[in-house]
Amino acid sequence: MQQLRLGTPEQRADAAAFLGAQRVSSAIPVIRAALRDTVPAVRAKAAWAVGMLRAKEALRDLLPMLRDPSRRVRQQVSEALIQIEEPEAIPALRMALQMEKDPWVHGDMQRAVQYLEQFQGDAEVNESSFE
Repeated sequence: MQQLRLGTPEQRADAAAFLGAQRVSSAIPVIRAALRDTVPAVRAKAAWAVGMLRAKEALRDLLPMLRDPSRRVRQQVSEALIQIEEPEAIPALRMALQMEKDPWVHGDMQRAVQYLEQFQGDAEVNESSFE
């Protein structure tokens, strides 16, 4: 985790990818901080890692990144939102779709909306629901 905080840009990107691939959930706070890195490659890998960890707590960090200047970051955020499976992201995705000019990113965002729509209206069922 130290490399994600203090390493070179390449080391930070590699560390984010490693932590996500290894599903190191204790790294979520550090990965969330990496979402604000100045280097687009680090932000993209951090977004990917958050998705791999299905870190719903990072949703508020990810949504503004749908307007990131980097195409790669916007794509990775769209993919992460699919992994997190939280339909709360749909309005932000729809708004980003209206402004997105890159056809590939637009397609990824559209795919994310379509995927997340299947989770709309899902309610958590708990034990008190059963008698």
